[in-house]
Amino acid sequence: MAKELGKPQPDSDVVNKEPHVLLIGYGWVGQYMASYFKNAHYVESNGVIKGVATNEEVKMDRPYDLAIIGTPTPMNPETGQCDVSIVEKSVENYREIVDIFLVKSTVEIGTCKRLEMEYNVPVCMSPEYVGETLGHPLLEPRRDAFQIIGGSKKAREKVAEYFMTVLHANAPILLISHDEAEIIKYNENKYLMTLVDYWNDVADQCEALGASFQAVREGLVLDPRVLRTHSNVYRHNRGWSGKCLPKDMNALAYKMRRIGKPLEGLEFLIEKNAYYWRKDYDNKQQLVPYKPSWKK
Repeated sequence: MAKELGKPQPDSDVVNKEPHVLLIGYGWVGQYMASYFKNAHYVESNGVIKGVATNEEVKMDRPYDLAIIGTPTPMNPETGQCDVSIVEKSVENYREIVDIFLVKSTVEIGTCKRLEMEYNVPVCMSPEYVGETLGHPLLEPRRDAFQIIGGSKKAREKVAEYFMTVLHANAPILLISHDEAEIIKYNENKYLMTLVDYWNDVADQCEALGASFQAVREGLVLDPRVLRTHSNVYRHNRGWSGKCLPKDMNALAYKMRRIGKPLEGLEFLIEKNAYYWRKDYDNKQQLVPYKPSWKK
């Protein structure tokens, strides 16, 4: 049969065989991972395992090479600590049928290394950068998407091999420790939070002095050191909120104060956001814990 023009059909010799992947947590992150590992299985909330390609129930016929965890890690409403119980339960429940776990959920720093030791199974960390907002640069799956994989040397090398089967050679893959990967994720969000705070401050100055924020913004970003990203300031929706920033910033503040190295600047910005930028809004997401650790 002749190949159809315009539809490449690579020879089977050069098509990589995907690893046997289990997706634990099939929300936004899990479905994003399924766009790469198209032959993966996923776990429904009731524990039923289905095939991504067929959406039909399947029976586990062999151990999974890799399980990717994308379950929620909500903020403890009392303290701000990151609740990793669902991630931990995932490792506990499936460790007998999984060779390596890869955590995409944002977890408290030190979690993946602890789980690896407690459950005697490799647990790697890979920060997720899946976008949901308008114009997010990482919204669509890409074959050259960078990967950060933190874990023990042998495990992270194996996970890198698995991603190489679904990415092409232009995709950077950074292999680091568990804790380094977890720290990167928190500080990526801290950086974005700081940008939002910065641009909101600029907007306040312009309003108070009768200047055009748009004109000032365009002047600022002419300097290549000043980034345009996160520079939209919405009069009807000031500051920062959403699924990630409030819970992650509070989790980071909790962790650092608990180990005796508090980030007082971060704690200040968390409260500034809640009680200044967001004070007049009906926030769906909890912005500060009821008993912040820095209030003790």
